[in-house]
Amino acid sequence: MNIKHERPDFVRNFVKPKNTEIKHISGHWYLYERATKYNPETGKSTKVSGKMLGKITEQGLVGKRIDFSHIREIEVVELGASQYFYEKGALIRERLKEFFPDVWREIFTVAVMRLAYDRTLRRCHTHYETSILSSIFPGLPISPASLTRLLDRLGQDRGNIRKFLLSMPRDANRFMTVDGHRLLSASRTLENAEVGYDSKLRYKDQVNLLYIFSLGDGVGRPEYYMQFAGNIPDVTAFSALLREAGIDEKDCIFIADKGFGSEDNFDLVDGSLLHYMTPLKRGSLEVRGKVPNSQFDYEYGFIYHKRPILAKRIDCEGYAVHLFLDPSLLAEETAGMLAGLGKKNATLEARKGKELGRREKGKGRLTDEELAAMAPCMLSEEISGKTEMGTISIRTNQLELSPEQVYCIYKQRQAVEQFFKTFDCTLEFNASYMRGIYSMEAWLFLNHLSMTMGVEAMDSIANLGRTQDISLDDFIQGMRKIKAIKVDGKWYPAKVIKKVDTMCKQLGIELESIDDIIQSERRSAP
Repeated sequence: MNIKHERPDFVRNFVKPKNTEIKHISGHWYLYERATKYNPETGKSTKVSGKMLGKITEQGLVGKRIDFSHIREIEVVELGASQYFYEKGALIRERLKEFFPDVWREIFTVAVMRLAYDRTLRRCHTHYETSILSSIFPGLPISPASLTRLLDRLGQDRGNIRKFLLSMPRDANRFMTVDGHRLLSASRTLENAEVGYDSKLRYKDQVNLLYIFSLGDGVGRPEYYMQFAGNIPDVTAFSALLREAGIDEKDCIFIADKGFGSEDNFDLVDGSLLHYMTPLKRGSLEVRGKVPNSQFDYEYGFIYHKRPILAKRIDCEGYAVHLFLDPSLLAEETAGMLAGLGKKNATLEARKGKELGRREKGKGRLTDEELAAMAPCMLSEEISGKTEMGTISIRTNQLELSPEQVYCIYKQRQAVEQFFKTFDCTLEFNASYMRGIYSMEAWLFLNHLSMTMGVEAMDSIANLGRTQDISLDDFIQGMRKIKAIKVDGKWYPAKVIKKVDTMCKQLGIELESIDDIIQSERRSAP
């Protein structure tokens, strides 16, 4: 039952702005957004309450120094994610302005919308209109039809895309690696869409996307990319990629996965000057029979992330194989094996018990030999031949590196895997509906810009040791909850829920004055 409360004079005299309402909650008076929504079932419009804008007191609306007698309208837009990526993307905007002077605003805005909301290009304009970027860059032509023309034009300008990629600064203390990724294509007209090798065994038309990363501190930063036809192997395309990127093959490391380790692939990479590291499958000829019987027989040892790692180097013709024993991995695999062994023995014991019960009733189903074969499996039998438990073997042609260097560099591959996991799952860039090679090129460039800004956010989270608590998706969803309210021509941040406020404080996020940003962009506009 609704109870009407008598309004005090300061509430009755309060000039309520358009599209707002006053609520009485727990003895206090608050100002809320108010809108109407059409209900097709009843054929009527109903009231919809929005965000709380402030507390009404005898001094006015708490926290606002505004003369409400002159208010004509209130506008509410998303602020947090859009402004965060605007501020963090300053260098990207600077470079876009240099190489794409007439469309840099559109390119940057679309990249932010696809990162902060979703990858679908046709919804970019809707997200833009409800974002603070619509006030920073007003009137951008990014409707679906306008974006189609932009993609076609941008995709034909690989020359300036290349200049943009090369202009971004690189940290000399980080080493370079190259890796490939397969993107499915639903288009029958895309020139580069061909059936090729796919580690996920997806025998469909695909494009081979090769990336150069700089690695260090557990973060893989995307530096350069190039697309190839899906039927071109990664190793074959490496030289073309590095040549276009202006990187000497000797200055880059190819860190492969276990699926790479075939002799044909090694012949290809050994025939080039490219440095490589790739793990070998257990039981490979290079390691078979060479695993030490005891941890005390390993030649080297070091600490990695507070874990002891033991190592042995096996020199071969033109390359070396480094065998590593990780006691933590050994304990994990041993626990898994024991759990499986216990389950297996429990199943055998249960079957044996049922057979003995049937025999007591003269209804046995198994022969004496079959019953005798149900003896429990012994640990010694289960572990026999599994000499490589807890080990990782890595083949490399960088003979000057120590085992510790090889191990640390290889472990950086997890950063590349995290990049492509974000690329595929979080931002859903794993499949394309582009119909031509130019629109595909533009689509990949927009993906690259979004991923570059996303990686910077992930880097900030990782630097504070919060990766276990805050994913990129968590971060974006939280930042999107920060709204801006435009009152009488000025922007004000709305009240933020405690969880988002805590996250911002933990990550040291302080958004600049939006009015200052808008004025700055207007002054710099031609």
